[in-house]
Amino acid sequence: MRKHKILTMKRVLSVIVMLFLVTKIYAQQDPQFSQNMFLTAPVNPGAAGIKGMHCVDLVARQQWTGFEGKPETGLLSYNAPVSAFSNFGFGGVLTYDRLGPMENVFFKLNGAYHINIGSNGGKLGIGLDLGMIQKAINKDLKWADPADLLAASLAGASDMAFDVGFGLFYYKPIKSGNGLYFGVSGQKLLPQELTLGMANPKIRQHAYITTGYVHRASKEIVLKPNMLVKTDLTSTQIDVNLSAFYKESIWLGGSYRVQDAIVANVGFKTKGVKIGFAYDFTTQGLANP
Repeated sequence: MRKHKILTMKRVLSVIVMLFLVTKIYAQQDPQFSQNMFLTAPVNPGAAGIKGMHCVDLVARQQWTGFEGKPETGLLSYNAPVSAFSNFGFGGVLTYDRLGPMENVFFKLNGAYHINIGSNGGKLGIGLDLGMIQKAINKDLKWADPADLLAASLAGASDMAFDVGFGLFYYKPIKSGNGLYFGVSGQKLLPQELTLGMANPKIRQHAYITTGYVHRASKEIVLKPNMLVKTDLTSTQIDVNLSAFYKESIWLGGSYRVQDAIVANVGFKTKGVKIGFAYDFTTQGLANP
């Protein structure tokens, strides 16, 4: 049964990759995470440095645990204000994403200019990011028909493209018990086409809308609802989350990814470092045979 499950999953992953590369069916290409409430700067360059502190994010994600060739994703990002220019922020993002035999690497640098708005400490960040995208297919790729020259050309193929993004991000820190943020951004804005063997997959443009609110329910408990909308104008993904923080040191929360999963997350903060864990309970039909 175990062998049958692995072989079945290999076929599923191969089919997904082939559909993505060879046909005109394109899914969202940006990686997916479950702790979006902490990852504003990686998807919106306007958020770079807007909190006035050095921020480092390190995230690892695994899907379909137990299957060979399962999707794996990792993200490392950094953003901070420019000390010599208080209204500027900068940062960088490195993302690795693997689905079966297909590997994606995204790297970008971002910068933002912050405009003070009102007397409540609110800021509007206007940001731009520039980077590179690399897509590659493992040379050990297997395909059903040995005579399929198009599929054979994919094995070991790789190509690179430019990555350009733009974002607007409004942030108001906690004052009088409440705070909020709201942002809109576009990623992979340059229409491009890669060359992988005989296939020519397109780089699709992505748009993000992210918003969150911070409400101090009591002296010790803070509630943080937030939402992320991601779309490539073909398919749209919506994540909604509510997290409760106790003394800003322990949090417990839940998310719903529309038509995909229910997510539980928990974590703690110590000496300025947050450590968290999230688990997705899929609402789709995928299950172990």
